[in-house]
Amino acid sequence: MDIKKYLLEDSIMVDVETSSKKNVLELISQKLSKITTSNEDEIFEKLYEREKLGTTAFGKGIAIPHARIDGITKAYVLIFKLKKPIDFDPNDGEKVDLLFSLLVPNEKNDLHIELLSEIASMLDNKIFREKMRQAKNESEIESLIHNYQ
Repeated sequence: MDIKKYLLEDSIMVDVETSSKKNVLELISQKLSKITTSNEDEIFEKLYEREKLGTTAFGKGIAIPHARIDGITKAYVLIFKLKKPIDFDPNDGEKVDLLFSLLVPNEKNDLHIELLSEIASMLDNKIFREKMRQAKNESEIESLIHNYQ
């Protein structure tokens, strides 16, 4: 699985300022509404509904907010590196500073699971996480993603 093909130009943001889980979900929804056919409110509702089922905080300062959306034709991945960590209700108690957000067409359940698995595998790699946190700009993160494997 190659997540690079699900990243669009401007899909990576560094030093994002946010104050809460709700606020970051709103920022993700704003960004994704600009690159998909879905509206911001619908994306937020789906991401928020997913969070109510259980946190998407992965642990180790990482969250993977994700949702399946009607009406989109392909999957999208966003990467946010936060300026300051926020509480994302993680099981390990560690605040979140790296987010990989994922939107997938509602009928593409297998793709959804494959992408989540690939992202989780990448982020489980301690060296990869450290390099992500050390990245100073979007192009450094993009390079890390493109050279991962």
